[in-house]
Amino acid sequence: MNLNFSILWYDDDKDFFDSIDMEPIESEIASWGFSLEISAVHNSDELRQHMPFDQFDMLVVDFKLGGDEHGDKFIKDVRDQNVFSEIIFYSTSASRELWQAVHDQQLEGVFVTNKGGIHQKLIRVAQQSVRKVLDLENMRGIVMSEVGDLDALLEDIFIRAMDGISEEQQHKVFTRFHEKTNEQNIEFLDALTTFKDEPSIDGLLRLCDSDKRWQSFNRVKKHNPLVNNIKFVGDYQLDVLSPRNFLAHGTPERRSDGSFLFRHRGKEYSFDETVSQDLRKKIMAYKTAFADISEALV
Repeated sequence: MNLNFSILWYDDDKDFFDSIDMEPIESEIASWGFSLEISAVHNSDELRQHMPFDQFDMLVVDFKLGGDEHGDKFIKDVRDQNVFSEIIFYSTSASRELWQAVHDQQLEGVFVTNKGGIHQKLIRVAQQSVRKVLDLENMRGIVMSEVGDLDALLEDIFIRAMDGISEEQQHKVFTRFHEKTNEQNIEFLDALTTFKDEPSIDGLLRLCDSDKRWQSFNRVKKHNPLVNNIKFVGDYQLDVLSPRNFLAHGTPERRSDGSFLFRHRGKEYSFDETVSQDLRKKIMAYKTAFADISEALV
């Protein structure tokens, strides 16, 4: 799982699906630090485009799918492919009809509800699904993956921003990068010497870790008004990169209350469910901000 909670929603009644107010569901999932992605399908042709369905965190399936098609048969096919995402099975029919179908098909891991209760059931099951994967090791992996995505966004911004400024301004950015990197990374002296002799955007980015990408972004934004005029609140280094470094390189010590204390380079970082949720929200906010900046530079 990444910070997108993905749902495949299979209902042949498009009008019913379109009538559902997704805002409460989106808001609730966003409060956990995830964004909701729904792929709606209304017939078997659309459904086949998403096979084998293992990329989804949840499947939401109607019982009566038109003609002779029924949702329990689809769920059986999914389980036979060893896809064990959570499944919500719903209908306007009485619950006993759904439970009978679950029993007849011997379906595992299926939650049953009627159409009127779909909001509450989806939120409860989604929360349970999220909690299952948010142990420490999975959260560390999520943060590493998401920072990688943010690195790619910053690279894209940097390239576009550099293309939008003069050669003299580019030279100032290159020179400052070389000076700061030379101070911090003597072991890269040969690569830095090559960069100094022949500075380029690609050469600079090859020498960057996440922190240097952020520093380079802040240098080029001063010269590019399209970037400099976009304001967002927060300190990416403090909000995301520092926690990422603790989670990636720190040694965790489990406390009696279930939280963790990370130690890295003489510093400490406390990590619990509240901190984890806050970190996910901040990552989502920066991803949105960086995407907006990148779009402004097109």
